[in-house]
Amino acid sequence: MVLSNNALVLANKQKEATFQILPSMLLVTLVFIGLGVLLGIERLAAERKKNGIWKINLPKLIFLGIPSLYFSLGIFLYYSSISFVRDIIAYPLDYFFNNNVNILSLFQVILGYVIISSFTKVDN
Repeated sequence: MVLSNNALVLANKQKEATFQILPSMLLVTLVFIGLGVLLGIERLAAERKKNGIWKINLPKLIFLGIPSLYFSLGIFLYYSSISFVRDIIAYPLDYFFNNNVNILSLFQVILGYVIISSFTKVDN
């Protein structure tokens, strides 16, 4: 948590110095996805000790991972320079940004956790 806070402060300082928001948005997104991965690393370590072959839990990735990916990349979609992406694909995100609902970081953590916890071992 301290490391992520330091990264966010560094990104904010860099944004204020260069007036370029894209690198800081990308860093913030990667920090929160990384936090989700860290939350799920213990489960992956427990799976690694089991016998069997590795499988990917595809329904989990589809039903939890894709919506989390959509909301995780929401800020990039919402401020896209491509009008189709901004007007059609990012239209549902308009509610969150206009009403100051900031849940994108939560979806980024969920995405990291879903990705890392989708790898499981099953018996032969």
